[in-house]
Amino acid sequence: MRGLLFFLSSITFFRILYVIFYPLDLFPEEAQYWDWSRDLDLSYYSKPPMVAYLNFISRTILGNTEIAVRVWPIFFSFLLSVFTYIFVKRLFDEKTALVASVIPQLSVGFSVNSLLMTTDAPFLFFWSLSVMTIYHASEKNSLRLWLLAGFLAGLAFLSKYPAVFLLPCTLLYLLLYRRNVLLSYKPYVALLPAFFLATPVIYWNMKHGMVSFLHVSTLATKGGGSVWEHILEYLGGQMLILSVIPFFFMLMGWLKGWKNSTTAFLSLYSLPVFLFFSMLSLHKRVEANWPGFAYFTGSILASYHLARSRWLVPSFGLSLFLFLFLHFTPLLDVVGLRKILPPQRDPTKMGVGWSLLGDEVSRLYTGEEMVFSPQYQISAELAFYTKGNPRTFCVNLGRRMNQYDLWREGMKNYVGKDAIFVDLKPIDSRVLSGFEGIIEERSLVVKWRGEEVRRFYIYKLRKFNGHMEESMPEGY
Repeated sequence: MRGLLFFLSSITFFRILYVIFYPLDLFPEEAQYWDWSRDLDLSYYSKPPMVAYLNFISRTILGNTEIAVRVWPIFFSFLLSVFTYIFVKRLFDEKTALVASVIPQLSVGFSVNSLLMTTDAPFLFFWSLSVMTIYHASEKNSLRLWLLAGFLAGLAFLSKYPAVFLLPCTLLYLLLYRRNVLLSYKPYVALLPAFFLATPVIYWNMKHGMVSFLHVSTLATKGGGSVWEHILEYLGGQMLILSVIPFFFMLMGWLKGWKNSTTAFLSLYSLPVFLFFSMLSLHKRVEANWPGFAYFTGSILASYHLARSRWLVPSFGLSLFLFLFLHFTPLLDVVGLRKILPPQRDPTKMGVGWSLLGDEVSRLYTGEEMVFSPQYQISAELAFYTKGNPRTFCVNLGRRMNQYDLWREGMKNYVGKDAIFVDLKPIDSRVLSGFEGIIEERSLVVKWRGEEVRRFYIYKLRKFNGHMEESMPEGY
């Protein structure tokens, strides 16, 4: 345990230094969720409110800083590995517990969720705590544990909607391996705290036309592209987020995981989720992170078999290799692997240039202008990086709905005032229709690894008349 704590403390210290000193700004989703924390509500357009509440707590203590935003995923990853060690040691043995605690820390998916403050960070944490508690509750059929499981499941739901998978996975496990528990009233009592915590989110959606559920259902509808393209991209993404070798040992765990109730439990909280998103990938593009929460138990299964395999050391080696290049992608250029991941395809480019944009806009901003964009990502980043953290807005020029559409009434307060507009292309005539003209225009080129990856067009506009020619949202 001492060795594990030393490893976890070291990697936590590394992440803190990385956030403070490495030249990556907040990613757009992080900036958006931070902006939500300035307008606390029962829920939000695309996600439940947990991420906003956590951001509110940390920014109140640490200010509007990047470390304040990212302190939660760093803290959650440390704590979850400790809990995982204790849980897995009780299930199996110390070696498996160590592997199950360390391997995920080096995996691509867990590393991302240990740095970026998206909804996945709190969701993975509370999902994992829920699953561990459900296991012990089903073993002992303890009312106290079932109530705790329901409370944690409620917190998972407040983090991200896929928490609903907890219910069918639990029912399936109890039906197959703990039927006597199903005859007891105790597991059903767990639904009470879970439903109590979920009620405000449901109420908020009823007041806002059920937009969150429309958004989720839209994500699950058919998209473009071929079936083979989608499924291969999905499987490749799952292998990558688990750092390749553990993925195949997880498959082995699923094949062999039905011999006893312990390994079956781990399979039933990972395989059904994997299969669900596999089926979804036959119809549309599935983001690699969507089923990532299921790999909490999937990784434990993989670790159980890896700990008894000669592939353990190669798995650590490959995971460490991917870990280093994930955090420091410019190393690819140094070692001659630039073609594998050119700058335009480098996902870390999404965290580049936002503070520069904020500085540029701050030179035009006097504190009186309306700051806005047609891209919610830009609006969120401007809110964080422009001096004074102004309230920013997003106009619709033909895109799907987002949280800023629910806040657009605030634009009426700027009628008669100048504005600052930022986009990734020259200003649209529909935007100009809302102003007397252009006062000043600039552009900002953002480079990453020596190549242009983004260009911002910045305009200071004269006197907002309140009558821009906007479009209705194209969808949810």
